[in-house]
Amino acid sequence: MNKISIMEASVRKWNRIIEGKGSDGGVLDCPPCRFFYMLVCSGCPIAAYSGKKFCKETPYIAWYRHQNEAHGYMFRKVYCEECRRLAIDMRDYMQTIVDHLKAQQEAGE
Repeated sequence: MNKISIMEASVRKWNRIIEGKGSDGGVLDCPPCRFFYMLVCSGCPIAAYSGKKFCKETPYIAWYRHQNEAHGYMFRKVYCEECRRLAIDMRDYMQTIVDHLKAQQEAGE
């Protein structure tokens, strides 16, 4: 599976969360983590794009904090409008990375 396909799977994951049809299991169900997280974050397209490992300085941090502080449930999913907004931010960020990877591919990088 190539990095574009992996990131497209991540966009689909966040779309399911936004639609109320899924939840976020962190590294357990993150498409990029399944390929690039083996106790260390290495080769991940998110880390390459952001320049930070473990999704630091991405919209995921705000999502994760909100989930823990506002809801504290085991399953991270859309419980309120702030959850929805944060999930949309994460989905849009994943789409930005997909678009970036496609542009690189077209440019022959």
